[in-house]
Amino acid sequence: MMEALVLIWPGGEHAFRLPLAQLELLQQKTEAGPEFLLNRINLGQWAATDLFETVRAGLIGGGLSAVEAQARVVAAFERHPLIEFKVPAQAILGHALYGPPDDPVGEPGPVTPTPDNSEKTDSGSSAPSTASQPPLA
Repeated sequence: MMEALVLIWPGGEHAFRLPLAQLELLQQKTEAGPEFLLNRINLGQWAATDLFETVRAGLIGGGLSAVEAQARVVAAFERHPLIEFKVPAQAILGHALYGPPDDPVGEPGPVTPTPDNSEKTDSGSSAPSTASQPPLA
């Protein structure tokens, strides 16, 4: 089972996940598959229902009851502009489609190789000099 995504959204900090049951519910409510829905949101062609149902389904998948998820999303939608739900919806769908990021910010990355010094000139520069060459005719 894939780990839940913990997000801070206008309704607080919660775990979100879209297992198959919630994906099917989301598809029924939005009449779109998850990738199509994410693309629609990314392109700014979303409807309020797209954002509302994505967040609600994600909360249910993250562990809230359907009643509690509905109440939290309704309350948040009543207090905040719709655009504040776009990024959380994108994150919830992205997590379901692609999983967690491979190398999140703050984790050590791979060691980068040391540059090869074999192409350096006597002056220490790796770029050939063009200053002493005659102009092209």
